[in-house]
Amino acid sequence: MIDLVTVGICITTVVGSIIGCLLYTRKVRADRAFFKDKHAKMLHQKKSSEVRIGKIGENMAPFLDGWPYDPNRFRFLGNPVDGIQFTDDEIIFVEVKTGKSRLSRGQKNAREIIRNGKVKFATFRVGENGASFVVDGDPH
Repeated sequence: MIDLVTVGICITTVVGSIIGCLLYTRKVRADRAFFKDKHAKMLHQKKSSEVRIGKIGENMAPFLDGWPYDPNRFRFLGNPVDGIQFTDDEIIFVEVKTGKSRLSRGQKNAREIIRNGKVKFATFRVGENGASFVVDGDPH
C-alpha cells in the first residue's frame, strides 16, 4: 500500500513540474516576442541605412572617378530616374543603384519607353495671349 507521504510527494512533484513548464513556456514566449521586436527594429535600421547610402550614392555618382561624362552637365530629377546626363550629341537618362537594389516598376517602364523611342521634346510657351504647349512641332 502507498503511504500518504509518497502520494504527497508525487502530487507536489507533478504540480511543480506543471508550474515549471508553464513558467518556462511564458518565458519562452516573452523571449520570442522580445527578439522578434529586436529583429524588426534591426531590419528597419538596416533598410534605413541602405536608403541613406543610396541617396548619397545618387548625389555623388557624377563626381566619382568612374563617371564617364562631364558631371557639370548632369541634372538631378529624383523620380522616376535619378537624372539626365547631357552630352554634345546625346541625352542619357541615368538611374544610380547601390548594393543589390533593383529597378522599380516605374523605372523599368521608363526604360521601356526610352528603348521604344517614345521620347519627345516639348515647348510650353507663356505669353500675353495665354499659353501653348507644343510637342515636336504639333500643338496639343
